[in-house]
Amino acid sequence: MFRSLEELIVGVWPTPLLSLNLFKPRNVWAKLEFMNPLTHSIKDRTALGLIKSLGNVDKGVIEVSSGNLAVALASILRARGIDYVAYIPAGSPRSFKVMLRLMGVRMIEREGNTSTILPEVINEARRLGLSHPNQFSNPTNYMIHHNTTAREIDEQCRIAGFKPKYIIGAVGTAGHMTGISMYFKEKYGNEVKIIAVQPSVNSSIPGIKRINGSNPFSELLKVDQVIDVTREQALIGVMKVARSDGLLIGLSSGAVAYAAMNLNIDDAVLIFPDDAWKYIDELSNELTLAE
Repeated sequence: MFRSLEELIVGVWPTPLLSLNLFKPRNVWAKLEFMNPLTHSIKDRTALGLIKSLGNVDKGVIEVSSGNLAVALASILRARGIDYVAYIPAGSPRSFKVMLRLMGVRMIEREGNTSTILPEVINEARRLGLSHPNQFSNPTNYMIHHNTTAREIDEQCRIAGFKPKYIIGAVGTAGHMTGISMYFKEKYGNEVKIIAVQPSVNSSIPGIKRINGSNPFSELLKVDQVIDVTREQALIGVMKVARSDGLLIGLSSGAVAYAAMNLNIDDAVLIFPDDAWKYIDELSNELTLAE
């Protein structure tokens, strides 16, 4: 029983760790972050952490996001009765825009990506006197995953009887992979290899982006290897997992699965941050070509 939406978010943790048929007989598990209740994504954790980091948000909140974080912020703030101004790239999946409209938030679409839209959001936050969590530079973005997601993985692996040798995850703002990598490097050093997955050059995968020096978290992200994956390869990963394990994962999760398929790994944990349901339009347009 949960007496508030925020109790519900925390109450479903730890999210499941599932052994994957796709990789057997090797010992490879998936951290099912799409089991979070609001957005079926890892961004529920991020949104809750960001809102708590702001303190008093009674005047309202403004933020830019390409999808899941916007919906998670909207859900938590609506439950609190707080106004939210959601900036979102025009090219974001239609499903996110529908969800924001359902919750009645003020949604502003702009051409470009979150990085190019961010300066306008910063200026509007000042002009309107709104709280701006700024997911791109707020350390809560990665510390929430250091303190929750990473600790859960560590404990779940211990219960399952192994210590992970590899953790593989995709990077967007790099929040969850920064926090996870920091935790495991601090505790185990080079005994645990961190592998980051990013879109190939000139390829677009919803929810993730290429690592670059302009990302404030890039210097904190402790990785041993970076793997490029194309959108087509991410879709192959989605299909492979669906047909071997019956899991309907999103394209960012598919990118992680595909990267892992091409590595000789054992005792590994894959971070599946998102599910497939919000990307039906994108998947249906590309599925015939992939098959």
